[in-house]
Amino acid sequence: MNYGFLRAGCCSPSLAVGDCAGNADRIIDSARSLCAEGASLVVFPELCITSYTCGDLFLQRTLQLSAVEQLERIAKKTASCAAVITVGLPLAVDGALYNTAAVLYKGKILALVPKTFIPNYSEFYERRYFSPPQRNLPQTVFLSEKNPSVPFGTDILIEDKNNSGFVLGIEICEDVWVPSPPSVSACLGGATVIANLSASNEVIGKAEYRRTLIQSQSARTVCAYLYADACRDESTQDLVFASHNIICENG
Repeated sequence: MNYGFLRAGCCSPSLAVGDCAGNADRIIDSARSLCAEGASLVVFPELCITSYTCGDLFLQRTLQLSAVEQLERIAKKTASCAAVITVGLPLAVDGALYNTAAVLYKGKILALVPKTFIPNYSEFYERRYFSPPQRNLPQTVFLSEKNPSVPFGTDILIEDKNNSGFVLGIEICEDVWVPSPPSVSACLGGATVIANLSASNEVIGKAEYRRTLIQSQSARTVCAYLYADACRDESTQDLVFASHNIICENG
């Protein structure tokens, strides 16, 4: 931060469905590019390591393990970046699969935050794959020998030790569309910035409503709100995306 200002960016890289290694390459390149421009916070879309539209591939253990492997590679390859980076992936914990946001900084995986509200209406059927977080969630999860105990939960805030004005809260797509978004609790707990990793599709009138929604949420929580949307390359017969990225500050 300089003089109380934080340079931040949302990024919607071109992704291929199920290609974790290829997607990780694009995420790494994009993160490095934004860091080179001075960004201190970079937000990527929901499930960006695998892509959002994997369908039943999410249930394959091979894809799940590959996503974790590539998450660790992204962390390692962006270790030289002086920025907090958020990326999305499916994460299996205690027999359940969670739609998860990972927070990275200088090669470390700081935290893993599962999506709270799982949409299961109209064109969305995430409950087919993902579980909502339960009260008995473990506080940490084992990823590998390199990351044996990573904080896990919906009530995690990331605070910059050197800049008390930067406290980051996380929510994922549908979380902000519900009557009581997790970002409200996060901001009541001290968050000044909210990162939303999203895969919000396009239908008539939705872009205008989405812009109003993010602007209003930023205003009511008195925070900076970054909303990173999926790229058009993830579009399928069910969903069309358009990289509608939004950054609002105090409304």
